[in-house]
Amino acid sequence: MKIDNQDFTIYYSNECPYVEYEVNELTKYAKENKIKINFVKIDSLEKAKNVPCIFNNWANFYKGEFVSNTILNANSLKKLIE
Repeated sequence: MKIDNQDFTIYYSNECPYVEYEVNELTKYAKENKIKINFVKIDSLEKAKNVPCIFNNWANFYKGEFVSNTILNANSLKKLIE
């Protein structure tokens, strides 16, 4: 479960009602703290078939490695990258 991108990358879908809120919170936090973060929204069957890991509705990669499938908020992102 690896990707080429070395930035923090999150694959997500809107299966959970809190996902969009967390995406917005993380986007703001990353911008304020100059963290490179990428979001890949899984919104089609084709995208779902090409996710680089076992996927429920959220997958986190950092430095190209899968790190968790937990939906993050700003505090949990900070803990993962430190």
